[in-house]
Amino acid sequence: MTAGSKEKPSRVSMLQRFGFNFYDVFVFAFVTLFALLCVYPMWYVLVASVTPYSEFVKGGLMLWPTGGIDFQYYHAIFTTRSFINSMWISASKTVLSTVASVLVTAAMAYGVSKTHVKGMKIINALVVFNLFFSGGLIPQYMLYKDLGLIRSYWVMVLPGVLNITYFIIMRNYYSYSVPKSLEEAALLDGCTEVGTFFRIVTPVSRSMLAAIALFIAVLNWNDYYSYMMFIGNKTNLQPFAWILRRMLVDQTMMNQVRKGAMSLGSQPPPPMALRMSTIICAMVPIMCVYPFLQRYFTSGITLGAVKE
Repeated sequence: MTAGSKEKPSRVSMLQRFGFNFYDVFVFAFVTLFALLCVYPMWYVLVASVTPYSEFVKGGLMLWPTGGIDFQYYHAIFTTRSFINSMWISASKTVLSTVASVLVTAAMAYGVSKTHVKGMKIINALVVFNLFFSGGLIPQYMLYKDLGLIRSYWVMVLPGVLNITYFIIMRNYYSYSVPKSLEEAALLDGCTEVGTFFRIVTPVSRSMLAAIALFIAVLNWNDYYSYMMFIGNKTNLQPFAWILRRMLVDQTMMNQVRKGAMSLGSQPPPPMALRMSTIICAMVPIMCVYPFLQRYFTSGITLGAVKE
């Protein structure tokens, strides 16, 4: 460089100057917009369910409850006997079916994962075969009838005890993700196969079991097909998902709730507001369960295992 020449200042990129570039701004803006599009419908339902009657009838875009917060729609719902009964039916069948399904499916998946045991490959093939082929609705109905399950509470609980989809996930997990050294160490210490499953394998499988338990719980909470096909005319066994469906499509159910509200001396709530409140009631139980299981999702499979 000659003496009199000036050194050109080097160009500073946007990333070096601000810590982010245009691509980061675009991604952040896109993700934020997409999140708002996903969250706003649920937020709208929540706001509409607590907006006073005088403000709700005005319609329009709802970003916040105007005119205060009013729980009259929830009061109208929970003073209807069928709602309370259906909430209890759904809660009890969800808990029973989830616990039984996780226990039975996990135990069977663990047993079938032991391919060195004679006959396990055949059992695995027979179980997986049912994932692709089934007898159909009529043979299923006839089977439930012979078992005495038709028009009973247990037809919504027992048939889903063995979940074939999650059976495959659990079997693969036990086959490839659970350290064999832990099972061998337990057996050498005198633990039985059953004891190894409950005392060694199950604790290190909490992440997988928690995630699958949540999926099964959501499936059972939202299920009304079992009631519709195998119970039908017993109103005392209606699950909450069936009540929600009736609130959305059955004017008779809507009129029943509105008449109940009028009998308490309040104005007949608008049908749309009652639907919004029912949707929130269907969402809240699962949303309350999720935080208790979320902490297990990221925990390692060897949590509590012997470390070298």
